[in-house]
Amino acid sequence: MNTLRERKNIKTYKLILDYLNKYNELFDDYERDYLLKSVLRCRSKYNYNLDYLREIYDELGLIPDDNNIYIGFSNFIKKNFDIENKNILEVGGGTLPRLAKRIINLTDKGTITVYDPRLSKYEKDTDRLILKRENYNKKIDVRDKDLIIGLMPCKGAEPLIESAVENNKDFIVGLCEGGPHGDCYDFYESDEEWIDCMKLIAREGIEDNNMGKFNIKYLNKKYNYKYPIIYNSR
Repeated sequence: MNTLRERKNIKTYKLILDYLNKYNELFDDYERDYLLKSVLRCRSKYNYNLDYLREIYDELGLIPDDNNIYIGFSNFIKKNFDIENKNILEVGGGTLPRLAKRIINLTDKGTITVYDPRLSKYEKDTDRLILKRENYNKKIDVRDKDLIIGLMPCKGAEPLIESAVENNKDFIVGLCEGGPHGDCYDFYESDEEWIDCMKLIAREGIEDNNMGKFNIKYLNKKYNYKYPIIYNSR
């Protein structure tokens, strides 16, 4: 007889399978197989660690609000920045731009432009959501943007921070383990060293460009997110 956890995993598996069948070009065969296996072997109700799965769970309304990192992070942004009728830029929005859509739901006016080459072809631009299927770099013009954000954008955190401080734009980024991944141009010995470097770039940039105070915060553990959020406040 299947345990309660196994029965819940099978039910979630069927929901995810239906979603993947509906959007059958969202992932390749290897990614699809990996995602489905991850659902079945998950030891908690949902697998929050895989960004692909986390996005689908949120898309399907499967994550309880109290455990939903997209809700937690978007509310944290709203608490610390005036986002109503603002032009926001998001770096590393994922395959499904769930954070961007959560932010749009918190405001009545304003736009959010999302950069990520992985953005699903099934996602379409609206009058408030602008999708850029490309990597973000600090040469991109941000003069019309009021706030630059990112939630676990991996190496996108570095150009995000550099672009923000060089253009004197408010920013907030939730870091992750996005440091060394074995690339030949990795210069960091550990994730901790990479995170410390991002903090340093942000702190010095904020100070040099008179952007107010450098802040580090952590979200409640209920979101299963242990990394620091760094941002400026004027």
